[in-house]
Amino acid sequence: MQSKKKSLEIETLRGLACLLLVLYHVIGPFGGGLKIDLGSPYRVIADSMVYVRMPLFTFISGYIYSIYKIRGNDFSAYFTGKVRRLILPLFFVGIPFSLLQAVGPGVNKDLSVVDALLSFYVPVNHFWFLQAVFIIFMFVGFLQWRGLLRTPLHLYLLFAFSAVVFLLPPFAVDAFGINGAIYLLPFFVTGMICQENVSALKRSLKGIGPVVFVLISIALLYIATVDRELIVDRRSLVGLLVGCVSCVALLSSDMRSRFLIWLGGYSYAIFLFHVLFAATSRFALGRLGVTDQSALVFAGLFSGLLGPVLLANVFSRFSVTSVLFLGERAVSKKPREPGPKHMPEAG
Repeated sequence: MQSKKKSLEIETLRGLACLLLVLYHVIGPFGGGLKIDLGSPYRVIADSMVYVRMPLFTFISGYIYSIYKIRGNDFSAYFTGKVRRLILPLFFVGIPFSLLQAVGPGVNKDLSVVDALLSFYVPVNHFWFLQAVFIIFMFVGFLQWRGLLRTPLHLYLLFAFSAVVFLLPPFAVDAFGINGAIYLLPFFVTGMICQENVSALKRSLKGIGPVVFVLISIALLYIATVDRELIVDRRSLVGLLVGCVSCVALLSSDMRSRFLIWLGGYSYAIFLFHVLFAATSRFALGRLGVTDQSALVFAGLFSGLLGPVLLANVFSRFSVTSVLFLGERAVSKKPREPGPKHMPEAG
């Protein structure tokens, strides 16, 4: 049986994924966020990590899922756990955030109130990840429940299937994040495969992994500098290969960082709330007349990382807020210490 002891290298990767995600949303897509122009080092950094950010988050989800899986034949409990963990925050964090974006001042995104209200069906913000990963958990969980993922061969066949659909054209309507689910599925399955073979990977690739990831990062930075149009298509063969290889290389490097481990402990809260704090920082500094690009980026990064940590420690103290805004199980009546809030890997 696989050990369920906390994996420090996985916690480190969680923290790294949080860092990359928040940095991207602070910088913003082209024309969004801080509206940083082409040619800026920050724009190059944001574009270069497009093949790594969400694949790494999803890879970790698949890795942790492979440890826990479905207990026995209780698919209904598994389903209920995922609804609590993913769908409740989608409604109680995602929709209010989209409404605030639709009516709030100083917002870059042109979003109508109707689109905001329908964002549970057609994603409009980073909350697409919740819908996409919910579909993945249901799909993979159902296969596991029916005994269709019992052998390594079954896992490799699932990866082959996910790679094929990944390369197909996306659906015209991204109903409930189906396009996102198809995009993320290969990385989720890669995480499952790596968890089953983690010891062998670390033995054979520990010295090579960091080198591979550094070389990939340098190549992506160069390409993003020369021509960003070569790098922004996520659903491509290059995107699939680079994403999978980067995740495997990072895992096999077995790196540990106390700060990233601590940060990764709050990964779910950071994912849910980082944009709110980063946007508030941008708006506040703008009103104060701050225009220095580096100051805005680092202030947004600081706010986007630490603001959600503080908010999570407040929400975790009360049952209602803990359940609705963090997707946690209800807090027991006896006092408990507030704990880190992870991404939704386990039910």
